[in-house]
Amino acid sequence: MKIERIDHLNITVGDIDRSIAFYKKVLGMEAEIMGEGRAALLFGQQKIHLDLAGTGMTMRAEPRMPAHICFVTQAPLPEIKAHLERCEVPVRMEGPRAGAIGTIQSVYIDDPDGNSIEISHY
Repeated sequence: MKIERIDHLNITVGDIDRSIAFYKKVLGMEAEIMGEGRAALLFGQQKIHLDLAGTGMTMRAEPRMPAHICFVTQAPLPEIKAHLERCEVPVRMEGPRAGAIGTIQSVYIDDPDGNSIEISHY
């Protein structure tokens, strides 16, 4: 067996609408409502499921630890930083990192629920 790619991942959020607004505005994702307390963010061939904290979808209604997600973009670092500044999203950290297939240039931000978002360019 060989894993090809990530299909989806789940993160727990405090406010579905706030999270959808952030990921649409800052990262250009599309959203899909999946039912009470659930939504999905769609990008490329992947998606992120948003589970509302305290509901049955969050593993026995226990809060989860914040996640770290690394997204790859074709945009160069100055363009990424300019976009984040326009969105009024502060960059927490930046620099070269070890990516899955080589060195990447990354900026780190936090989503509204404290999940660490890395935006990277090879």
